[in-house]
Amino acid sequence: MGRFRPRLSFAPLRVRGYRLLFAAELVSVFGDAFHAVALPFLVYQFGGGARELGLLVAAYGVCRLATTPLGGILSDRIGPRRVMLVSDLSRMVCTAGIVVVAVADAGNVLAVVVLVAGTGLGSGLFQPAAYAITPRLLPAEQLQAGNGLHSTATFAAGMVGPGVAGIVVALLSPAVAFGVDAVTFAVSAACLAMIGGAARATALAATASGDRAASGDRAGAGDRAAADDPAAAGDRAGAGAGPGDSSGGSPPGPAPIGFWQLLRESALLRTVLVVTAAANLTVGGMVRVGLPSLSSVDLGAGAGGLGGLLAAFTAGSLVGGLFSAGLAGLPRRGATAMVAGLVLGAAVALVPFAGYPGAVLALVTAGLASTVTNVLVITIVQQNTAAHLLGRVMSAIVFAALSLFPLSAVAAGLVVDRYGSTAVFLATGATLLAAFVFGLSRPELRRQ
Repeated sequence: MGRFRPRLSFAPLRVRGYRLLFAAELVSVFGDAFHAVALPFLVYQFGGGARELGLLVAAYGVCRLATTPLGGILSDRIGPRRVMLVSDLSRMVCTAGIVVVAVADAGNVLAVVVLVAGTGLGSGLFQPAAYAITPRLLPAEQLQAGNGLHSTATFAAGMVGPGVAGIVVALLSPAVAFGVDAVTFAVSAACLAMIGGAARATALAATASGDRAASGDRAGAGDRAAADDPAAAGDRAGAGAGPGDSSGGSPPGPAPIGFWQLLRESALLRTVLVVTAAANLTVGGMVRVGLPSLSSVDLGAGAGGLGGLLAAFTAGSLVGGLFSAGLAGLPRRGATAMVAGLVLGAAVALVPFAGYPGAVLALVTAGLASTVTNVLVITIVQQNTAAHLLGRVMSAIVFAALSLFPLSAVAAGLVVDRYGSTAVFLATGATLLAAFVFGLSRPELRRQ
């Protein structure tokens, strides 16, 4: 057996629907950075502190969690593109409302809570759909490259976004930063709207090509036209395919497997859900509460410093996206993903101990390792899940990642107030290490 050599492929960018998705995510994540940087300083502007910020972020998390299962169900029923469109437009309206409240400068924290909660509802719908749409746009052999390039694009925007957002907040105001975020939601929605036209054009090309479009290949042109066609996705799903299944489908006749049956039968899916939940146990509070406190209080770096720390993580994630895009065909991807997760845990634990330069270096390492883990695990699940279940499976994974986020945010606020931000980073590093040691011990994931 020859030695594996990573090879980066840009083939997914030749698919127009994927290019539009790529652009939508690029713009949207750029705007998300403005939200992440501006929100803490809007709370501080209104006289709040770490505790109020933790409660506000918790409200966002509860609402995002509440609509995550719905996002998966709707993706399987009406198509992920439509779900993403509704999400972007609703978040655009809520973010514009935050701009109005910030400009009024009346210290109305309650109004901010309501509007941030509204953006959380939209985010919960969006994430499962975003994971479910890529396999409908790309052939199976391009899926890992597509996931890696997608991560690279989003983190490239994230690398630039926090630094720019920090400057905007410092020199102008949080209101201007939220205004930029609202505009990016509108641009993202426009790109998603055009994916429908790209899919219809692909369908016409597939029809003109005759038998090639009817070959039954899961990743054929007809499948790429199914971004909003749940029936087509169900037809190509097979009756029993799912995580852990080795067959390519089942003979006609039996009813397609349901989500709960899949959860009972698939050790791989159960393991991925456990690792995901454990790994995200304290991450949300660390990022949304611990990191702003570290920047403002411990490092004295303010808004610009927070933007720089977020940009460091996303710079590492950008490199991780490119690296993972070149790992298609890598044997034992599951084991590689878990080892990368161990690197992530160690890097997070080191963040508070070497000043600002050390924190930047640790976050670059954490970002790289995190993206390699995410891309490999998500691709494994996508390639082993029946298309008619993909939205619900992705929503289950997102739900596992987010389910403890509200508690994490509140707990992080209390811990920061009592013990300082260092305790939050140490706790997060420990939970990450425990989660990925468990994942590495499970053969159903390690041997993928």
